[in-house]
Amino acid sequence: MASVIIEKRANKSGTVSYRARVQQIHQKKVVDRISKTFKTKTLAKNWAVKIQKEMEEKYERVRAGVYRPENELIEATVGDLIRMYLEHPRLSKDIGRTKYYVLNSLLNYEISSILASNLRYSDLVKHCEERYNEPTTPSPQTIYHDVTYLKSVMDTAKGVFKVNADTSYHDEAIPVLINQKLIGRSKVRDRRPTREELKLMEERLIKRSQHRAAKIPFGDILQISLLTAMRVSEITNLKWTDLDHQNKTIVIRNRKDPRQKQGNDSEIPLLGGAYEIIARQPKDPENPKLIFPYNSRSITAGWQRVRKELGIENLRYHDLRREAASRLAEMGLPINIVARITGHKNINILHNIYAKIDIKEFGREGYAKYLKEENIQQPESEKPQS
Repeated sequence: MASVIIEKRANKSGTVSYRARVQQIHQKKVVDRISKTFKTKTLAKNWAVKIQKEMEEKYERVRAGVYRPENELIEATVGDLIRMYLEHPRLSKDIGRTKYYVLNSLLNYEISSILASNLRYSDLVKHCEERYNEPTTPSPQTIYHDVTYLKSVMDTAKGVFKVNADTSYHDEAIPVLINQKLIGRSKVRDRRPTREELKLMEERLIKRSQHRAAKIPFGDILQISLLTAMRVSEITNLKWTDLDHQNKTIVIRNRKDPRQKQGNDSEIPLLGGAYEIIARQPKDPENPKLIFPYNSRSITAGWQRVRKELGIENLRYHDLRREAASRLAEMGLPINIVARITGHKNINILHNIYAKIDIKEFGREGYAKYLKEENIQQPESEKPQS
């Protein structure tokens, strides 16, 4: 028998709505689910009773072997579609923390109560204006997350969920939103920690690791970040079986790539003492497969606490990845080799790093190296005075 659930909900403005959900369960698994949101409980209940009857009749035909699925699309609100997306066993696997938070937050706004098939560009503009005027004053870059993540959900409506949806609103809204400066792309960060900042951070992180209740080797993880350009989530996923002791390399599994979610593995060299740092890590009996069996969020949280204690401004853990890539560039490594190590598929990102390397330091070291390799006599005026 199909079950009915009616939930009372309220958005940020205090508007109350009722979400009716009808689902069919077979052998303890949900095999069919339809939901819709209404302004009153009576409307929600009447609709649910009607759908419950239709669903039970449908599964009577399924059991009798005479059911043929119809190709008609169902109607659902934007909020219902977002919930379907978040609950989908396959799609939900690839949702990052930011996207999950943004989509859940959208459920609290008026836009979530609009039918997906009726969503217009004016609705999106209105939503972005509402967000822009909030007391928290979100930036245009933050509001842009709402727009892009909502579009990714709407794109799955017909193909995955058989929900009637109109996605033309997006292309119509973007020029208006940009013109009104309601949305904007994130600025490219070029923040690099100074040597003094890194020294202070490392000293304080090591001190934090030496606390009797501490488990995370913050100092070692900091060095691995600087030597390999790995993301912290990649470091905490490293496996002992992927470490090549003979060639001093390691395989990074499932590196981040928007075009390929799984199977994007790469082998990188462990330069500058990275191998020795990894090799000396103790094996955890509870997680014997992992080299650094720690929660990546705990690592970044510890980093941020130390940064705040030291009064260092505008420095994120992810900036260490840029610092590592910049160091590789300043060593004179070709851009294609740096890309292999960092895992960048878009070389243009690395071009930005190469364009902002420390020219003065690179000039001094590179000039001396060039003279040596080309066997060019250094001018008398540039030789150090004895």
